Amino acid sequence: MIFRKVCLWLTLLMGGMCAPSSYAATLTGFHLEVGATAERIAILTDAKLTPKASFMLQKPDRMVLDFNHFKVGKVSLPDTYRGRLIRGIRSGAYDANTTRLVFDLSAPVKVLANYHVEPEGKIWRYVIDIQSKNGAPPVVAPPKPSVPAKPKIAVDAGHGGQDPGARGKQLIEKQVTFKFAGALVKRLNDSGRYQAFLVRANDRFIALHDRVKIARAKKADVFISLHADSNPNPKARGLSLYTLSETASDAEAEALAARENKSDIIEGVDFGATDADVADILIELAQRETMSQSATLAKDMLAGMPRAVTLLVRPHRYAGFRVLKAPDIPSVLVELGFLSSPQDERMLASANYAGHVSNGILKGLDQYFKRKKAH
Repeated sequence: MIFRKVCLWLTLLMGGMCAPSSYAATLTGFHLEVGATAERIAILTDAKLTPKASFMLQKPDRMVLDFNHFKVGKVSLPDTYRGRLIRGIRSGAYDANTTRLVFDLSAPVKVLANYHVEPEGKIWRYVIDIQSKNGAPPVVAPPKPSVPAKPKIAVDAGHGGQDPGARGKQLIEKQVTFKFAGALVKRLNDSGRYQAFLVRANDRFIALHDRVKIARAKKADVFISLHADSNPNPKARGLSLYTLSETASDAEAEALAARENKSDIIEGVDFGATDADVADILIELAQRETMSQSATLAKDMLAGMPRAVTLLVRPHRYAGFRVLKAPDIPSVLVELGFLSSPQDERMLASANYAGHVSNGILKGLDQYFKRKKAH
């Protein structure tokens, strides 16, 4: 009988089952070979096995092998198996001295041979050759390749409800951020590469620390908060990105963070002073890796912005925004523009600008996750 060798090592999860009281041999793995008309199962052990019984069961088809004093954990058939007769492998203790292996089959089989092979080094082999009783083995579809999970992106529309945010001559910040958040979520999901969701799905107030909780509860990989504030300098205009730092990059960034952080007080409680969860988050900010990843993400987003998006002078800045304080999620606050600037307000009201910004963020996310995958 000529076999095409397929060396497959099954994952052995030792422990977690009732087992014989003493052992003469311990399972170290399986070696499966696939031939033109038959398949070979080699049970690898550190000592010679003592077979006790073997028999077939039907409806469904199974091959059962019992051994004396045999230590086996839970076993599973790997995705790389390319044979057609074996559908799965299970193990368990039949009684205090007997371990049972059950091979789930795709069709009735007959045993052509079973025998011991003298050890190579310290490894013994107990071999069983099987063949389908019905002639040609049934056709079994190859396993589907594993599809990696899409990164989850939390998109937070700033302000909402009784907290309108900044006001321009025509626009209100909470409406601008909600429009842009919807466009961004749609663009990311339409790309097929991300699972994006809205933190604020309607016009309601959500405390800053609760926005962080929502993102963490949904296991977000990235948190993006959208804002469109005012600036005391009427000439200031353009998009900018902020990431967390205990020290603001300049007085303007510090003042902006202080204004945004006051949103929680609208509900009557200053969460920054009393909330235990926020205190825990502040402690966890020692995780410098997350802050470093946030800064990298911001740089990738800025690099991805198309020319149609005007950038603020020094567009990447740092400040202590409370909404960026998730300890384990890279987080970026996007200032879409300033409602205090007539040019920015016109830009934010245009139909195309949200699409340009969304494309830039998408390009930045692609580069960020490509970089992470490479490392």
